[in-house]
Amino acid sequence: MPSMLSLEGRQLGNYDVIRRIRVGGMGAVYEGKQRTAFNRRVAIKVILGNYAADRDMRRRFAREARTVARLHHPHILPLIEYGDEQGILYLVMPFIEGGTLTSYLRRSLPDLNEVSAIYQQLLDAVEYAHDEGLIHRDIKSSNVLLEQRRSGTPHVYLADFGLVRTSKQTELEQARKPIPLDQVPGTPHYMAPEQTMGIVSTSSDIYALGVMLYQLLTGVLPYDDPDEEQVIQMHLSAPIPSPSDHDATIPVELGEVVRTAMAKRVEDRYSSIAELRQAFLAAIQSPADTALPIENNFVADEILPPVVPPVSTPLQPIEAPVPMLLVEQRHKRQVSNEAIARGRQHTTDDVRRNKVRTTEPIHSRWGKHRRFTLSIMAVVLVPIVLLALLLAPRLIGISLFPVGVPLLGADPTATVTITPQAKHLSDTYILTASSQVSKPDVTTREFPTGLVPGSLTESRTVPTSGSAFVSGVQARGYLLFANSGESPAFVPAGITFTTTLGVPVQTTQSVEVPPQQNGQNGTNTASAVAVNAGSVGNILVNTLARRCCHGLFVSNPDQFSGGADAHLVHAIAQADIDSVRGQLSSELQQRVLKQLVNKLAPGEVMVQQPVYRTTASSDKPVGSHVDQVTVQVTVSATAVVYNRSLAGNLAVQLLDAQAHQTLGNSYLQQGAPAVGIPRVVQLGKNGVIYLSVPVREVWVYSFSPQQFNRWKQTIRGATVDAALAYLNAQGGVEAVQIHLPFGTDHFPATVDQIKIMVV
Repeated sequence: MPSMLSLEGRQLGNYDVIRRIRVGGMGAVYEGKQRTAFNRRVAIKVILGNYAADRDMRRRFAREARTVARLHHPHILPLIEYGDEQGILYLVMPFIEGGTLTSYLRRSLPDLNEVSAIYQQLLDAVEYAHDEGLIHRDIKSSNVLLEQRRSGTPHVYLADFGLVRTSKQTELEQARKPIPLDQVPGTPHYMAPEQTMGIVSTSSDIYALGVMLYQLLTGVLPYDDPDEEQVIQMHLSAPIPSPSDHDATIPVELGEVVRTAMAKRVEDRYSSIAELRQAFLAAIQSPADTALPIENNFVADEILPPVVPPVSTPLQPIEAPVPMLLVEQRHKRQVSNEAIARGRQHTTDDVRRNKVRTTEPIHSRWGKHRRFTLSIMAVVLVPIVLLALLLAPRLIGISLFPVGVPLLGADPTATVTITPQAKHLSDTYILTASSQVSKPDVTTREFPTGLVPGSLTESRTVPTSGSAFVSGVQARGYLLFANSGESPAFVPAGITFTTTLGVPVQTTQSVEVPPQQNGQNGTNTASAVAVNAGSVGNILVNTLARRCCHGLFVSNPDQFSGGADAHLVHAIAQADIDSVRGQLSSELQQRVLKQLVNKLAPGEVMVQQPVYRTTASSDKPVGSHVDQVTVQVTVSATAVVYNRSLAGNLAVQLLDAQAHQTLGNSYLQQGAPAVGIPRVVQLGKNGVIYLSVPVREVWVYSFSPQQFNRWKQTIRGATVDAALAYLNAQGGVEAVQIHLPFGTDHFPATVDQIKIMVV
C-alpha cells in the first residue's frame, strides 16, 4: 500500500493528485484536478495506510460517503464521488478556496455582523442534519470551510461527516457496549461533558456550537490546555467563561447564549437548534450601548493645574497599555456600532462649541512660563550634582565611608532572594473499584463503587392486527306440546321438527305431556335448538305449528334467538405487543439514561453504558377477540458508578507517599495536585473495575529559620561573590539573587540588616 505522504502526482480514478493540504489523525486531504471536468479543482480525502486495511474504518468511510450523498443543503459540503483505487479509499468534494474557519480566525477577528452571518449559516447546516436524524459529533472550527464571495460575507460549509451517527443508531450502540474515554468520538476542545462518557445526542452538537460561538467572538477557545485530559476536566467542572470577560466590547447577552449552550447538564441547554438560534438573534440584535452625556460647560482648552497627591496617599497604578492587535480588533467591532459613532461625533461638536478664549496678555504668560522652567531645572540639577560628588570617590577606588556602609540616606538592608529547588513528580496508578469494598484503602489500592437504578414505564393503546375465524352458533328456544288425548304422551329428546320456512329444529330434552282434563289439553315444554348453525335458526313466533307424534300439537310460542353466522373477528397478536415494545423501548432507554445521569452525585461517573431490561405486557392475553389492546412497556437499568474524587484522592495519597520516600521531609507540596481523568483499563469479574489514574504534583524545598540565621552569620560583611558561592552550595537552593544597599559592595556587618526572602 503506498504511503499517504507520497500521493502527489498520482492518479485516483478521474483525479490527479496535486498537493497535500493537511493531515489528520486517520486521513489526509489533497488538492486535485478532475480530468473529466476541465481540470476542475477538487478536494480529495483519503484514509492513511494504517487504517485503510481496518474493516471498521472502511465501513465508517463508506458510511460517511452514503451520509453526505443524501444530504442536500447549501451549507453542507457536497460529495462529488466516492471511490476505491487499489485499496485507497477516497472521497471527492469541491475545493473551497477560503480554507477553514480556524485559519480565518488566525488572520482576523470578525465583527459582530460577520459573526452573525457565519453562525446562522452554521446553525442552518446542523439543524438540517438533526432534522434528517443525524448527529455530527465533531463540530469544530477545522470542519467549517469558508468561501469568500462578492457580497463580502463568507459562505459557510460544514464538512467531515465521518463521525456522524443517526439518533437511533447512537442509542443502540450506547446500549450495546461501553465507549472507553480514549475511543470517544469527537475533539476534546469541543466535547460536551456527557460525550466523555460516550453519551452522544443532538444536545452534544448544541454544546459544540456554544464553543464555536465563543471562539467566533473571541478568537480563542473557552477551555485550552496542551494536555487534552485537562481540557476534558475543564469541560466537566470548570466555570463557563463569558466572551465579554475576554473582550468588554462583546455584548453580555451573547455571553448568556454561550453559557446556556455550554451548560454542564443536558437539560439546562437549549433543547433544539431553533431555540439556540432564537436566543442568539435576540442577543445579537440587542440595543447598542448609548453614548455618555457630556456637560455643556466642558472647556477643551482650559489648562488645569496639576493635582499633587499628599505623600501619605498611594499613587494609583496606570492602566496597562492594550496590545495593538487587540486595539485594532476592538476598533473593528466598534466601527459598525452607529450609536457609539454618533456619541463620539456629539462629543467633538460640544468641545468645539464651548471653546473658551483667554484675554490674558501674551507677555504675562511668557514671563510665568520662564520662571516655571528655571524652577524645574534647579530641582533636577541639584540632586544630580550631589549624587556625582558622592559617587566619584567610589568610582576611582576611594571610599568616604567604611566598607559596608551605604551612602547617606540609602536603605541599609541587604536583600537575598532564594529560589528553592522544585521537584515535579508524576505517576499513573492502577486502582481497583469494587462493590465489595466499603471504603478507600491505600494499601490495597481499592475503593468502592455504587449502583444507581433507573426505571420508567409507559403505556400505549393500539388497534389489534390479528384475526380469528368464529364458527356459526345455533339458535335456541323451546317447543310447546299440547295433548288432547286421554292418555299421557312421551316425547323423547332428539326429535326433529321442520318449520313452515323449512328450518329444522330439534328437541334437546325428553318430556311427558299429560292428558286432557276437564276439557283442557295437557301441555308441557321442551328445550330445542336449530339443527343448523347461523342466523337462519332465529325463527319467529309460531313458525312451527302442527300436529306430530301420538296426536300431539307442537308449536314455538316464542322466537328462537342466539343464532349467528360464521365470521372473522379482530384478535390480539404477539406482533401488536412487540411493535409497541419496539416503538417505546428506544425512547424509554434514552429517558432512563438521562434519569441515571441526573441521579449521579457530584463527582460520580458511570463505568460503562447501562444494560437495559425491557418488559412488555398487555391488558388481555394474546388471541383475545378485541379490536384494540393496551400495552405497557417498562425499561429498567442499573448503572455501575464510581466517584472520581475518591479515585483521585487515592492516587494523590500514593504519590504523596512516594514523594516522602524519595524526597524526604525537606520538601513540601506546592499547590494542589493535578489529577487526570481516570480511564477504565479492564472490566473484571463480579463487577470489579480496574482504572488507571494519572496524577502530577510539585514539591518545593522548605528552609527553616535556623538555616536562615546560620546563613546570615556566614555572609555578613562578605562580598557578593563570596556570598553567592556559599549560598549556591547550600542544599535545596536553585538560584540566588542579591540586592545590596545603594553604594556598597559588601554585605552589612550586622545580621539584622540582612533580609532573606524565598520566592
